[in-house]
Amino acid sequence: MASILKVDELQGITAAGDITVTSEGGAATQSLQQGLAKAWGNVDGDTGPTLRDSLNVAALTDVGTGRYDFHFSNSFRAAEQAGGGLARRSGVSRGCIVGLDSQGNELGTGVIGWSVANDAGVLEDQHNAVLMLVGDLA
Repeated sequence: MASILKVDELQGITAAGDITVTSEGGAATQSLQQGLAKAWGNVDGDTGPTLRDSLNVAALTDVGTGRYDFHFSNSFRAAEQAGGGLARRSGVSRGCIVGLDSQGNELGTGVIGWSVANDAGVLEDQHNAVLMLVGDLA
């Protein structure tokens, strides 16, 4: 019979935020905090754009066509987070290009600029654009 562990909070023994998880094969360990997404946002570019859903995103600013600023509820400790994203064009099977917006706010502790373009590299508001970031919160 499987065990069920129900807790409201996890703390490490050495330090409260130091929790190590063993890999599936048992040969490696990883910090639990380092492997968690610290912020993500799902943007509907057809309606404004608007934020459909998010984690740790207090606000979305429309900087221009295909350009957004994500403002965090809880800031990152340093401008060294890693991120990724994806986007889907409405009614089109071709891909999109997503990435940091070098004309807006780049990697920052409280806000990040993000841009979305069509497969030709032209900035466009897409039907569905998603940003995800990992890194250390302040």
